[in-house]
Amino acid sequence: MQITALQCSGPYKLELIQFQKPEPADDSALLKIKTCGICGTDIHGIEGKRTLKYPFIPGHEIVATIDSFGKDAGKFIKYINGSELKVGDRVTVNPRIVCGRCYYCINFPMDQEMCINSKTATSIGSGDYPHLFGGWAEYMYLLPGSEIIKLPDDLSDKNATLIEPYTCAVGCIDRYKYIHRWKAGDAFEINDTIVIYGAGAIGMLMVAGFHLAGAKNIVAIDAIKDKLVLAQEFGANHTINILETSANERIKIIKELTQGLGAGIVIEVCGIPEVINEGINLLKRKGILFEIGHLLDAGDARINPYVLCRNEIQLLGHYAYPSSQSMLFAAKLLERGELPYEKLLKFFRLDQYKEVIFDKKTENAIKPAFLIY
Repeated sequence: MQITALQCSGPYKLELIQFQKPEPADDSALLKIKTCGICGTDIHGIEGKRTLKYPFIPGHEIVATIDSFGKDAGKFIKYINGSELKVGDRVTVNPRIVCGRCYYCINFPMDQEMCINSKTATSIGSGDYPHLFGGWAEYMYLLPGSEIIKLPDDLSDKNATLIEPYTCAVGCIDRYKYIHRWKAGDAFEINDTIVIYGAGAIGMLMVAGFHLAGAKNIVAIDAIKDKLVLAQEFGANHTINILETSANERIKIIKELTQGLGAGIVIEVCGIPEVINEGINLLKRKGILFEIGHLLDAGDARINPYVLCRNEIQLLGHYAYPSSQSMLFAAKLLERGELPYEKLLKFFRLDQYKEVIFDKKTENAIKPAFLIY
């Protein structure tokens, strides 16, 4: 049986390829893809801005069903939120396979993003059999060590496409809860003002996540008015257009909103180095800046160490999310359906890839995605 995949064979070399549908080995499984999001990191790989093994199949924001699996797959593939592998079960995939042997895996097993030897579909590549290591395809092959998460019954396929990016927000909130030693549970009140630079997919889901987690004062900052309007539907109390304000004006606005103290949390998710120093300057004493917007090297960010020192600012890098349990929590947030997540999504066919990827004709979607089945 021939199946179709969208393969990248080099910078800007993207094309639909036919592969023979593989049979899973005894310790492996095969997924039938339903939807897969289009992430900025996928685009970076296609543009040659990330170190990858060509050829590869992009895509890691996956919604799928279990198509088939080997006789011992249940011993080698971890199934979160499910008792055993079953054909037809709807799942999403943790795109990271950890080694289980490095310093971080042994000493910090719940911080899987720290694994030194972790593999992802794009790092495996599609050059060798069974080829299908990526979500922009009709099927995806799961190697031993993979982790999949069974989807809640009341979560739609389309909204489930947001699980992986939403998990970035869940991971950030969990770190905040840990720093402030919150009790266990998914509902608490955040008294800090949250400022989020960037209202793209991750930024919008940061707004949503902190809103649902109990934050009473969220400020979204972006350059696109429509995004700022939508951010209000996801929980932002205030919005600032970065094109209509100066850095000093933005700092003044935040100070006025916080009785002169400043924000408790700043999240930089727009990928602009200059924003980091601005964020530090609008934080209150002992405030936290989460840096999540630089998955590519965009250059140095100049900061004032006096402000960092005098105000005891916590500057924290935040890379993705720690575990598949975080993905399950994101799935449950989406299942609750408390926010208009469908407004973030716009779906396209795989054969529309040229207009979507190269011509950027995504109809201003916050999260464009491929609808495959």
